Amino acid sequence: MLTIDEIKDVSFRRGRGYRGEDVDAFIDEVVVTFEHMKKEKSDLIRKIDILATRVEQYRADEETVRNALLSSQRVADSSIKEAKAKAAQIVADAEAKAQATLKESNAVTAKQKEVYLKLKSDSAQLRKELENLYNSHLKTINDLPTDAVVLRKQEELNKKYPTAPLEEEDVETVEPVEEPPVEEVSQPVEEPSASQDVEFVNKVEDRFDDLKFGDNFDIDE
Repeated sequence: MLTIDEIKDVSFRRGRGYRGEDVDAFIDEVVVTFEHMKKEKSDLIRKIDILATRVEQYRADEETVRNALLSSQRVADSSIKEAKAKAAQIVADAEAKAQATLKESNAVTAKQKEVYLKLKSDSAQLRKELENLYNSHLKTINDLPTDAVVLRKQEELNKKYPTAPLEEEDVETVEPVEEPPVEEVSQPVEEPSASQDVEFVNKVEDRFDDLKFGDNFDIDE
């Protein structure tokens, strides 16, 4: 390959061929072209060096970025794994707590149902006792004479044993007796029990057992 200096120093033998001026002009043009190409080559080499430096820098940056991405990926994978483990633990704890709460709620509900049914049973028993007491009282009330019965008996007695009406002076006047004031008792009054009510009914029935009306009544007695 020819250098610029060799091109400049080239010489030709003179003869009848080419004109020397044309050859010299061409050589000068070739020298300019070679110098220009040499400059472009230097520029290209310099640019290539810059590009090579940048490529190396890019490669280094790429390696750094790759390592950062790998590290980020590892951190992300670790975080995801840890988050999944925590989530699974939270879900397990929540399910266990829910089961315990449900079990406790069932126990409380069963206890409340038992108490409720016991109250209902006691209420039913109390209803029976009250019905029996009411029927007993109603029987006692039905056994007592009414105004119509008293009037009818009075008519029967007047008809069977006629008497003259009493004079006003024969009627004894009963002065009302003042009763001593009753002291207030601070102790609570106990309600009569079912047995006491039955005893009262029995006493009332016994009280009226000796009464005789109608044909069984004897005025001499």
